[in-house]
Amino acid sequence: MEKYEQLLNMLMDFDKSVRFGAICNPQGEILWHTQREGVKNIVPFDDTKQTILRAIGAWGENFKIKDLVGAGLYSITSYEKIKRISVPLGDGNTLFVSINNEPPSKTKTKSYGHLAEMGKILSIVDFIKSKK
Repeated sequence: MEKYEQLLNMLMDFDKSVRFGAICNPQGEILWHTQREGVKNIVPFDDTKQTILRAIGAWGENFKIKDLVGAGLYSITSYEKIKRISVPLGDGNTLFVSINNEPPSKTKTKSYGHLAEMGKILSIVDFIKSKK
């Protein structure tokens, strides 16, 4: 199994809030993608492709200050309904993930600011990156 396919499968298995995942090359072409079964797109797929292109462009800009601040790890853009996460994979490709952004059910306040479980996501990414 291709390592990127394995990465996306592991992300989908790790958390039911993951709606969509894609691996894109530096030109924004989607190499692998998956969508949770039974989940309807909130954003049309063509608009998602445009978002991916913008995210890749932003990572290109961020790379210009790498010597000052270090390498970028991930970026989260949070909306009321979803969070979009991009993670540079170190080989020029980018992981793009869309997750539900619902407040935690066990809290007393409706906070949309809770973090995606980035530690778990990054540990899965690191595991896949370590594979040859």
